[in-house]
Amino acid sequence: MSWDRRSLSDDELTPFLQGAAEVTFRDRVKAMIEQQKETWPVLKDAVKRLDAVETRDFQIAGSRVTGQYNPGRIVSTSAKVDAASIGGRPCFLCVENLPAEERAIRFNHGLVALCNPFPVLRDHLVISATEHIAQAISGNFRSLLDLAQALGQDWFCLYNGPRCGASAPDHLHFQAASAVGIPVFDDLLCRDKWLESRRAGIERFALREYRLNLLVARSGAWDDLCEWFDAALFDLKTVTGEKEEPMVNLVVRFAENGWTVIVYPRGKHRPECYYAQGDAKLTVSPAAIDLSGLIVIPEREHFDRITERDISIILDEVSLDDERFQSWLSLEEGA
Repeated sequence: MSWDRRSLSDDELTPFLQGAAEVTFRDRVKAMIEQQKETWPVLKDAVKRLDAVETRDFQIAGSRVTGQYNPGRIVSTSAKVDAASIGGRPCFLCVENLPAEERAIRFNHGLVALCNPFPVLRDHLVISATEHIAQAISGNFRSLLDLAQALGQDWFCLYNGPRCGASAPDHLHFQAASAVGIPVFDDLLCRDKWLESRRAGIERFALREYRLNLLVARSGAWDDLCEWFDAALFDLKTVTGEKEEPMVNLVVRFAENGWTVIVYPRGKHRPECYYAQGDAKLTVSPAAIDLSGLIVIPEREHFDRITERDISIILDEVSLDDERFQSWLSLEEGA
């Protein structure tokens, strides 16, 4: 099946558009979600199970982190992303490998929006490239900004790097979901925690004594933000000494005053507890959603016994260490 045949037309979406006078991309996304819940049993059941997920709240370095027991995420959490495993399986984001019931709507820049059949949050989407091209943020950051703007402030968009959370590192994709209940957005409201600097139309800050190292940039100027990000990514690569794309997760949200971009620089893909045996094992593989304060735990026994100390250690292990993070900030300041 081609993307032309896979994509929902406005005629097919009309029964789900709720009488919108001028149909936007966001309207089409909402209509697609309702259409897919009605016609794709796998998604309908997954959304129903999401209603029943259990959560536990923790306090890590003075901020809230929510643990979510979500057994439906075991495939993604435990995905094998080494080259041999990737090369030995069909790409599940290529059009010919999607379930027959799965439909899409087109977005700009050769992207399509699909419903995530293993949701973590409400209205959880995968925004995938129509061509089979590698997961990389270089050259694609602008599309991520455009996507966040098209969806609006009730949503957030994210990018997981190919070596730190993307379960399809061989196929370019973003994700998007409802922003309700994501702890990091509440934390960004606490201005007394900001370590702030400004640069050519960009407001930048880190959070003081926070649970992990992150850098936030805000701007209403699309060009300035793109220029800043390209430079920041180059500086991060300089600090980490990586030859490939530096390990990074991104969260982007758009509001009337512009974009907020959260950059999570990474130290490694998975924490030591992921590979441990016996009682030391915790199946947690952090990506952008987890780093933003919603820790997904697909195994019941691990969910029941995980502690604040465990979560603190996990975040510390996978985040960029303080020394290299401060070096990155210094390069940023000097730019």
